[in-house]
Amino acid sequence: MSIKPIDKTSIHRITSGQVVIDLQTAVKELVENSLDAGATNLEVRFKQYGLATIEVIDNGGGISEENYEGLGNATLQALKNHTSKLSSFADLTTVTTFGFRGEALSSLCALCESVVVSTATQPPMGVTLEMESSGKIRHKGKIARQAPIQRGTTITLTNLFSMLPVRRKEFERNAKREFGKALALLNAYALGPCSSRSGVRLVVSNQADKGYKSVQIRTPGTPSLRDSVSALWGPKALDNITALDLRFPAERDKMALRRAAAPEADTAPILVVVRGLVSKFAVGCGRTGTDRQFFYVNGRPCNMSKAQKAFNEVYRSFNATQAPFIVADFILPTDTCDINVSPDKRSILLHHEANLIAALKVR
Repeated sequence: MSIKPIDKTSIHRITSGQVVIDLQTAVKELVENSLDAGATNLEVRFKQYGLATIEVIDNGGGISEENYEGLGNATLQALKNHTSKLSSFADLTTVTTFGFRGEALSSLCALCESVVVSTATQPPMGVTLEMESSGKIRHKGKIARQAPIQRGTTITLTNLFSMLPVRRKEFERNAKREFGKALALLNAYALGPCSSRSGVRLVVSNQADKGYKSVQIRTPGTPSLRDSVSALWGPKALDNITALDLRFPAERDKMALRRAAAPEADTAPILVVVRGLVSKFAVGCGRTGTDRQFFYVNGRPCNMSKAQKAFNEVYRSFNATQAPFIVADFILPTDTCDINVSPDKRSILLHHEANLIAALKVR
């Protein structure tokens, strides 16, 4: 067989399946786009646990007309690698937005039966954009004005993974489990980005086959982590919870600095700030499992297995039979972590992680 290039359509579908790997990833990308657009009200609607449709409605800045073709503004990106977040690779060391590569909506267009974007920047005028699988606009029309149109964007996904038959069958077989994972991730956003900043009201609902609609998550939209915890699990969830507020220096990895061989490299210790909530360090104040442990780096929900292990080890020295409730946001200089590690951005590489964990344990 001779070596030859893969056609662009196939490349798009292959890479899209690597960016959006499951239901929670699809929802995460849309929620992050809304947060980047400055939304203060955010609603996520599932039909049949996401099998039929997923709809994300926000009151963010909307999409201006000059960005329709590239859709590269802060709200979303539909053409591959079209974004307003980066202009060069070096910008990755300073990026503070959730999205930055311009892959999310482009990938969803390739994986869904249809993607419809409704947006309004100057109500009551609005536009509906029907997207092709390539990410280009198939049809553009004005939004019907029978009802008041508010500023913001609504994105509706129909039949997620319909273009990948094997993955679609797997999704149908495990729909409730995948929906549960999506809710767990949305809890992380409710406790993190939606509770910080100026507060974001988040409502998540599911409409089952028989038309019954149930609200799964509802947060008050106040910039209070305690209010969000109470909204998610009830006021009793705050019993035996105390504020987490740490500030400590962490030495930089000298071996890494030597490997970098950069004479201008900063050798001063890193100032680490950890804010959030944690169970009181006393017998009977924890939980039976680790299901309510949430970690963030600069407000971005992520997997921090080593930090999680450190918290649990220290906690068990005070309470040997339980695990703590944890919401911990690590505030770090952006140049000391790499957020461009995995397509779903859930893995973050900390450049001096061993020293940071060691310093954390003695706090």
